[in-house]
Amino acid sequence: MTEGSEKTAAPQGPTTEADTYHDHDGALKVALRLETASWVPLVIAVLSLALLVAELYTYIPQLKGAPFMDVFLNLGIPVLIPLAAMAVGLSLFFILRAVSHALLLLLDIYDRPCKCDHA
Repeated sequence: MTEGSEKTAAPQGPTTEADTYHDHDGALKVALRLETASWVPLVIAVLSLALLVAELYTYIPQLKGAPFMDVFLNLGIPVLIPLAAMAVGLSLFFILRAVSHALLLLLDIYDRPCKCDHA
């Protein structure tokens, strides 16, 4: 080969070694998607509340003269299932919002320059 016709090595694909720094845009997208997705469990909790109110509206007039144990047994399951769904929905809403805000806070802390003097 002559000096002018030497081929240079082509850059290879992505390296397998771990990156030192995180992907800022990817982490921001995850945080925003978590914040958006957190509204789904809240909507389910509100729908469960509407279901609970509708069930109570239909069951209470039927159970006015019934003994306490019959009222307790007949209202137990129809009330507990929507209450459990509301509790789970509200918990997921707050957990997803907290994770989203924590990720945004960590990104904000990472982006701020250190103003302290390290010796």
